[in-house]
Amino acid sequence: MPQPPRFFLNHDGSHLMWTTPPVSIDQFVHEILGVTVGTQVDGIVHHMFTCGDCVPLFHCDIADAEPVVPASLASCHVWRCMHNRAALLEMPGDPWQMVIAAAHAQGKPFWGSMRFNDGHPPEYGPRSRFGAENPDCFIGDDCAAEIHAPGPDGVVPACRHLNFALPVVREHRKALVADLCSRYDVDGFEWDFTRDNCHNFTKADAGNGAAILNDYMREIRELLDDIGGQRGRPLGFAARVPGTLGACQGTGLDVETWIREGLVNMLTPTVYYDTTCELPYRTFVELARGTETRIYGNVSEGVGPGRFRPPPREAVRAGVANAWRDGVDGVNIFNFHHHIIENRVDDMCLYSECGDPATVARKNKLYMIAGVAVSSQSRFFGVDYETWHPRQVPVDVPKGDGPGVIVRVPISDDIEAARRDRVLASIVLRLDLLNMTGHEKLRLLVNRKEVLVSSAKWSVSRQYPFNWNGMHGDMEAAFDLTGGDWIREGDNEVNLVLLERPDDIAPPFTLYTVRLEINYNTLPMGLGQSRPDRVQGER
Repeated sequence: MPQPPRFFLNHDGSHLMWTTPPVSIDQFVHEILGVTVGTQVDGIVHHMFTCGDCVPLFHCDIADAEPVVPASLASCHVWRCMHNRAALLEMPGDPWQMVIAAAHAQGKPFWGSMRFNDGHPPEYGPRSRFGAENPDCFIGDDCAAEIHAPGPDGVVPACRHLNFALPVVREHRKALVADLCSRYDVDGFEWDFTRDNCHNFTKADAGNGAAILNDYMREIRELLDDIGGQRGRPLGFAARVPGTLGACQGTGLDVETWIREGLVNMLTPTVYYDTTCELPYRTFVELARGTETRIYGNVSEGVGPGRFRPPPREAVRAGVANAWRDGVDGVNIFNFHHHIIENRVDDMCLYSECGDPATVARKNKLYMIAGVAVSSQSRFFGVDYETWHPRQVPVDVPKGDGPGVIVRVPISDDIEAARRDRVLASIVLRLDLLNMTGHEKLRLLVNRKEVLVSSAKWSVSRQYPFNWNGMHGDMEAAFDLTGGDWIREGDNEVNLVLLERPDDIAPPFTLYTVRLEINYNTLPMGLGQSRPDRVQGER
């Protein structure tokens, strides 16, 4: 048996939304595989259905799966996607067979993927015939979830997600899985439960949701085993799930049972729609220890952290490094395409770095603790989205000589070794602070050691979205921590205390983000430590 991949590039299919139709076979293969040649990427996952209602992007014999295409499509990107889908279907050979064969020729497993219960509106994908002809299969106004995405006009519609308590829904989706995995020589199938988690059942059925999904996962596992048996080699089964075990449990995804019963070969705890360095992969790693389930880290979906769009490659490195440190079996980078749209070709270096903890180790990193990346998405309504990890910030800092606020920043860099080897260039801590009057008195401790606030370099915050010329008092404080011993490998505590502040100001004093930058020299710089072991006359 070949070694399982350590670095999956997980395509969400959106390249068909930005490629000008008609896509050629060369473009199609290059977009999926060409960018990985000569890199550490050694496995491919690709969504093979449209957003929204799971219309196949391949020839399919299931009539209910065909799209119902309106006379005028709702957006430019769905227009491009549907015209490119038509181009794929009209090609003389099957382009999916070609790309899968090409992946195998490169030694890369190819997994097909589907969003489990995607609720994207018509601006992202057409309705299938099944969806159009079975309106009663959608949850509507009786959804168990508290949060629903508004339409372009700001109006929140009835829930657009299917009700998986209905056998007809489960059978329809199972048929799509069977068609995909029987038709193509894929190495496995992945279900993406993060699009959109917690919208799978009505209020009446939600209490039994985990049991329904467990039985359904067993059905799909049996289906894949049957197809693999007929083919003569096994088919893998994977799932993308929320990034904390608590979020999985709270939304009816019983991943403990999936792992214990051997239902999934690959589990990818992940973010919802940003980039982070603080997912607790170790919890999942411990849960899977001694089983056949491999845990993959996914730290980015192409935006964030905070106001960054696309994500800085330094932030992706930080998240990946922490995932490796937590003991994951590999990484699985999903929806990472904003850098392509922005023509940030230098970001492609991540494909040659993130597949091994050694190659990401001494690269510049940004460990950033932030809130949701796209705060303008009113779907969140101030409520924590179910697939998120708990956010430490933004947080209001209470006035007084009490403990203030403490933010945990996990880092994977061996600071002592980098300093010893003279490759540590700088360590910079940046705090984004909202509603400053200029009359605050602050105390800052890092790992319980004082950092003089008077040493800060101040500038206008670029992280807060509405801060014209700094008139709102939203500021960035930067601290050079290079020369001290404040920062260490592992968990770091940043403790901010607000000792004094005017009483006649209404907006609270808020710690908005914490950014820790660790930068390296390529060659050893500066004076080295003494070498008592050096013998006299040694050169």
